[in-house]
Amino acid sequence: MLKNKKMRVVVVVILSLFLIGGASMAIIKEVEHLRTEKQKRQKVESIKESEKEVKDQAEARQKIALWVVQHFEGPEPIKTIEVGKIESYGILGSGGKAVSVRINQQDDNVFNVILDDENIPSGGVGGISEKFKYTYVDRMDTSLENVSVLYWR
Repeated sequence: MLKNKKMRVVVVVILSLFLIGGASMAIIKEVEHLRTEKQKRQKVESIKESEKEVKDQAEARQKIALWVVQHFEGPEPIKTIEVGKIESYGILGSGGKAVSVRINQQDDNVFNVILDDENIPSGGVGGISEKFKYTYVDRMDTSLENVSVLYWR
């Protein structure tokens, strides 16, 4: 009778361990599944954000290029305007925004434009080299016709 009780206890303990082990494995698999699903969602959200950012920056590049065409003239007509990535400075953009611009794919024709909160040039220009060939003018009647706007850097 004592052997029977011991045998039952051993069998119950072994069955319990199998059940607990199986349940814990199911929990681990479910947690792993949830983790991968969360990573997939984050990746999709990240892609959506980057697509939105690219679209916003593309629109801003067009505005910046138009401003450049309207405010600079030189010995050569402007055929290509390369606009860099819009950079925010300071904590949460509190230091303002700026962008690098290159005219006609020439390194001598590089300068920085200060932007307002809506990524529109505010008129501040800096970082102009001594070999810069263009002068600042106001020609609001010009457009981006026959001018290529490219992403630079």
